[in-house]
Amino acid sequence: MRDEVVEVIANPGSAGGRGARAIDRLRKRLDDEGMPHTIHRTDGPGDAHRWARERPERDRSGPILVLGGDGTLHEVANGLMALETSEPRPPIALLPVGTGNDFHRMLRSEGGLDPLVQVLRSGVERPFDVGRVRFDGGERVFVNLLGIGLDVAVLERRARFRLLPGLLQYLAALMVALVRFRPIPMAVEYDDESGSRHRLEGRTLLTAVTVGPSVGGGFKLSPDARPDDGLLDLFQVERLSPGEIMVHLPRVLRGTQREGPRIHLRTLRTAEISRLDGSRFSFELDGELMAEDTSRLEIELLPGALTFLDVPEPIPSMGNGR
Repeated sequence: MRDEVVEVIANPGSAGGRGARAIDRLRKRLDDEGMPHTIHRTDGPGDAHRWARERPERDRSGPILVLGGDGTLHEVANGLMALETSEPRPPIALLPVGTGNDFHRMLRSEGGLDPLVQVLRSGVERPFDVGRVRFDGGERVFVNLLGIGLDVAVLERRARFRLLPGLLQYLAALMVALVRFRPIPMAVEYDDESGSRHRLEGRTLLTAVTVGPSVGGGFKLSPDARPDDGLLDLFQVERLSPGEIMVHLPRVLRGTQREGPRIHLRTLRTAEISRLDGSRFSFELDGELMAEDTSRLEIELLPGALTFLDVPEPIPSMGNGR
């Protein structure tokens, strides 16, 4: 049983305010379980980053528990990765209370308080890969997704459908975005697993670099992606007609999409992304629109950079001996 203080970074505004109710339930459950804890409630953007980055000043030794969605986790990850210390970063536990909760799909543990208590008491530490991106004037890490193109247009419209659950919210915003979106002339240069250099270019609907398989509340862009395989995954779609989009969309939802003439699925360790016409473009990280436009993105893999608490991996069955 873990006896360290659990330090909670909680977003009360996540999932349309459900986060506030989840904080009250979490506090009562941790009290009932006799688990020492402190709770930091975020009041706005940047607070989760600050609480994570200032953690060494509070001399904590236990895990960080993130209560919120992918955006809250994104801030905590960036705060922890900004720490200038030789000490190991604390393990992260997650209580998913967000719109999409795509990162939590990479964990073996289920959502809810019962599985969370199990993880806090007897969970194992799993190292997860992280992506780092440098752009004009800054750099950040992402724990699941970097998106360009249609994905940005969808995020700009999701607020209109905030009363819908995650996947339906994304689908509704996608249908609206497709009416006006025009493919972007993009170039992606990347190093694959062996270090060989490749280049993709063309007018693209979506360029996404991911750590895991799922984005947007359940779209499986790269169904074979794993968060601990030492690789990032690229999903790039060139210009498609509305009819072609309707053909491919169910495959992405089911995770059966594969490489095609205008759909590219690749693995990589580093990448550089720019527009063919040299102009600036917008991008998003872990479902959060970045305020800065950029002329270039430089992406690299940080293998096993963060550690998450999870249930142990099941022991493979030996079968019936045949």
